[in-house]
Amino acid sequence: MKNFFGPVYPTYDHQKLIEVFGILPSEKVLDIGGGHNPFLRADHIVEPDTAEGIHRGGQSIPEGVRSRYVTADIHELPFDDKSMDFIYCSHVLEHVQDPAQACRELIRVGKRGFIETPRKWSEFFAGYPSHQWLIDVINNELTFERRQFIESPYLNGLLHAVWRSKRLEENALKKFLNVSCVQFYWQDSFNFHIESSEENSFDYTNRDHAALSHYHFAKNIFLLDAPLQHGIFHAKKALEIQPDNESFLVLVAAYALALDDSALWRDTDRALSDKSVLGATERFLVRAGFRKTALSKLKAHIEKHDHSQ
Repeated sequence: MKNFFGPVYPTYDHQKLIEVFGILPSEKVLDIGGGHNPFLRADHIVEPDTAEGIHRGGQSIPEGVRSRYVTADIHELPFDDKSMDFIYCSHVLEHVQDPAQACRELIRVGKRGFIETPRKWSEFFAGYPSHQWLIDVINNELTFERRQFIESPYLNGLLHAVWRSKRLEENALKKFLNVSCVQFYWQDSFNFHIESSEENSFDYTNRDHAALSHYHFAKNIFLLDAPLQHGIFHAKKALEIQPDNESFLVLVAAYALALDDSALWRDTDRALSDKSVLGATERFLVRAGFRKTALSKLKAHIEKHDHSQ
């Protein structure tokens, strides 16, 4: 399939993708970072985190294919040189610590392969808490620039719009997927370039950066009235990293009320009881089944005490 921007690889349909790439039944296929949605044809699936899923919103590894998973890291793949006929690497390189080493390992292990990442521009409008690199293709060279912001400049607004509109979802994730994402097919080797500037760079291994990134993502989902199931993991993750942060606690409490999660509300309500965020009246109304007043007060607190840069 093609559009004005070039070829569109149908990564939303793995069976079609197998046909497009001409992957033969006899070929050995490696999926790197397959997570909760591994490549259908993969013989081996490399995943550094099969438990928590911090880079995939907490989504679980499917039970039926666990035997194909290898716990390893893209920076040091446990495979021989050119031992894989095809490597599928989808939405991984934007997360890594050292993209140059990751690319070298892909080239070392694979005879050919396919890389998909968010395109640089889309990180400003969509983004994700653990993305560290802005990626694009210039003159057939994969280019990496350090992310320079913690909160999405456009409040992750493109994600909210896609989640709310079937037509936009169809365009962004299918018809024009090559516009929002880098889709990079390579054979034997490929060129890559890393911009080396570290000044003001976002670093997900920095706990303050990570906590704020998860918080902003969850906060934007909540305040812009996006589907809350996309944000609750990140609200809880921010609080897990910094359990004494009142703003993070308030956001989790707001999610608990909005999602009618009574167990989560009990935990956060106890923690909030000595912080004067909610009064006795609001707490009584919540216990009586009326959450609107407390939720409005929590929302006002979130807006007033925003950690935006």
